Amino acid sequence: MFRSFNSLATAMCLASLVGLVLAAESVSAAATCVFTTHGHEMTLNNNCTTDATILIPNGFTMDLNGKTITGVDPSGGHFLGAVVQAGGARAEIENGTITVSGITVECHAGNDRLRGVMFQGASGSISNLNVLNINQGASGCQEGNAVEVRNFGDSAVTSRVTIDSNVITGYQKTGIVANGDVDVTIINNTVTGSGPIGYIAANGIQIGYGGTGMVKRNTVSGNSYTGSSDVSVGILVVGGPFYDSDLCVGVQVMQNTIRNNDVGVYLSQYEADGLSAPMTATNIKVVNNTISNDALNNTLVYQAGVSDVGNNDKIVSNTISGAGYDPATVPGSTFYVDADASFTNRAKVHANK
Repeated sequence: MFRSFNSLATAMCLASLVGLVLAAESVSAAATCVFTTHGHEMTLNNNCTTDATILIPNGFTMDLNGKTITGVDPSGGHFLGAVVQAGGARAEIENGTITVSGITVECHAGNDRLRGVMFQGASGSISNLNVLNINQGASGCQEGNAVEVRNFGDSAVTSRVTIDSNVITGYQKTGIVANGDVDVTIINNTVTGSGPIGYIAANGIQIGYGGTGMVKRNTVSGNSYTGSSDVSVGILVVGGPFYDSDLCVGVQVMQNTIRNNDVGVYLSQYEADGLSAPMTATNIKVVNNTISNDALNNTLVYQAGVSDVGNNDKIVSNTISGAGYDPATVPGSTFYVDADASFTNRAKVHANK
């Protein structure tokens, strides 16, 4: 059973604001990052490094201006948390690169886990970024999410975030994560994993633990785990009592190109016994996606174009191909669509080819 998911928090370190809030005011962040502020827009002046999280002040837009922020370990220590994080109820970040370099391998928990961009209890947008190599090298630590949106009581209202037109590669655990009381629009992103790899089961895009939203027109590829205990997933929807969480209801996965992932789209929502599909309708739609896998890399062995544990989910008009999903490759272990009535409720599967 696939259980390798994300439930993460983060730490903060406020960028220091220098001088009055005037046109062309300079704003200094941790380490060498310098911004110019006009009203509620802060523009990065130069490529820079930071050894602590840079916050986007509440209501501000951070324009990276085509420049790069690189997270590095502080002297004698370890980089903790996100490279950039929303510092209030609303933020926007756009137009540049977020990365890390030379981060030493040390597994962290909770607030200290590594991320590229983090919105915690915040709404807004994350767009036109390159979020690259958010990792500690070939590490199995369950951290290193490129973009993460989460709300587990951090805000009394649903966090609504648009994640649009980003290029995301080299992440350690997951490219884009949206967990908790969130409603996300994940659209037009390119999310590329590092697989096939044997040190971690990485995932491309995840909506989990009560989250909802739309995942549309993304290209998600290369999430493949060569180990024998887990699978990597292109687009994952996970929730329910077995995971001590709310169900994800009404998620739409549409018009994506999903290539060379162990499981293209995995809908994993269980009752508390870890065996039964939910009694409540989840109403997930997996429609008009192109899903392919050329090879059998996972040694669990389990590979599927779409795998469904839910209630009244629709898997319709997808094009699914490749030896990695062909039922004839390893009968009983490889599937175009795995949605048997013995483990899912009322799945609607038709017009797939």
